[in-house]
Amino acid sequence: SSGINAEYGAPSVPCMIIAPICPHSLAFRPIMVPINCTLKCRLNPDARTNALVSFDGRHSQDFTKSHAVEIGVSDYPLPCIDKNGSMQDWFNGLQNCLMWNVRKTQKPMSIPKK
Repeated sequence: SSGINAEYGAPSVPCMIIAPICPHSLAFRPIMVPINCTLKCRLNPDARTNALVSFDGRHSQDFTKSHAVEIGVSDYPLPCIDKNGSMQDWFNGLQNCLMWNVRKTQKPMSIPKK
């Protein structure tokens, strides 16, 4: 799922991408929202039980009907320096991570002796 989510994060698109991490169905799709919006996530008031929430795969916490999580873009973006240009670096990173077009060296074909 990490490779799939990396695919959604094209750096030249000014938006937030909300992508499922471990989807159990093909019905789960990423969504793109404007970069200046804030998403507020809450449990449905009719939910039969509480939920669990985890950030960066860290400790799970109870998430009740009285809780809310707001998701938005930071006011302080992380500056990145790229000597090759952002798009080239982006695709090289994906290629190295996902090993696209990488093939093991084949052994020479052996012909059985008669």
